[in-house]
Amino acid sequence: MRKLFFGLLSFIFLATFPVNILAASKVSPTITVTPQITATPSAVVVEKEEDLTVPTENKGKLDKMLEEQKVEGWFGFNVLKLAIREAVKGGVSPNTIVVLFLFPLVAGLVAFSRQVVGVSGFGIITPAILSVAFLSTGGVAGLVLLTFIMTAATLSRMAMKRVKVPYLPKLSMLIWLLSLEVMGLLLLSPHLGLSKLMGVGIFPILLFVLLAESFIEAQITRSFQTSLFMTLETVILALIAYKVMSAQFVQSQVLLHPEVSVVMILAFDYAVGRYKGLRLLEIWRFRKMLKK
Repeated sequence: MRKLFFGLLSFIFLATFPVNILAASKVSPTITVTPQITATPSAVVVEKEEDLTVPTENKGKLDKMLEEQKVEGWFGFNVLKLAIREAVKGGVSPNTIVVLFLFPLVAGLVAFSRQVVGVSGFGIITPAILSVAFLSTGGVAGLVLLTFIMTAATLSRMAMKRVKVPYLPKLSMLIWLLSLEVMGLLLLSPHLGLSKLMGVGIFPILLFVLLAESFIEAQITRSFQTSLFMTLETVILALIAYKVMSAQFVQSQVLLHPEVSVVMILAFDYAVGRYKGLRLLEIWRFRKMLKK
């Protein structure tokens, strides 16, 4: 059943993943005509997707959304709208505000997947934080970096099995070795043509290492297959949450209607908590018994 659910989640993510990933990297020439009637090709500058995890110095799309919306009515119904605008005028980035609104939504989605669907994974905080890391790196670059870190962590643990030291010092040695391996990847990325990895900051790397630590601990306390499935479920949940957070419609709703968003997120969490039936995976697992 886990394999079926994993395949279903993979299909949903791939179906919603942008199909123009490679198109963004293509360079198309344009013809500029000078007074001397000479034509020279020039590369089109591809607009980079705005990173919500980094405060913007110039006005971005979220600032324009706030400027276009007119806030009218009683102060009590628009308290968050007015507070957000005052904070933005004072220098607070709207990117930070949107991420703070979206993070509880992501946590609610993860709670729904565990309480109602029956996905295991590594808790609630880990996939929610990973989704923010993917928001910083992008889906493709984040997957490449995460795959490398997870593979390097597994190989490093296998290489250090014979080191007879207590658990915590051994874990710190694994992180030391993993940091060197990630550093090597970043140093080689210009020569390997991995241009998207060159702009990755330390923040998502540390979060990916955090998942690698949980993966290593799961290998020690459980079987490798179980830890692998838990990791895959966590990553898929994080990718789905990343797609939700990166959707412009969702960003606009939480920014332009914060009062409604706060109430709806809390109501969603309460509804998930009130669910006391069988999880969907359990219904599928015991479907033969339930028919009797």
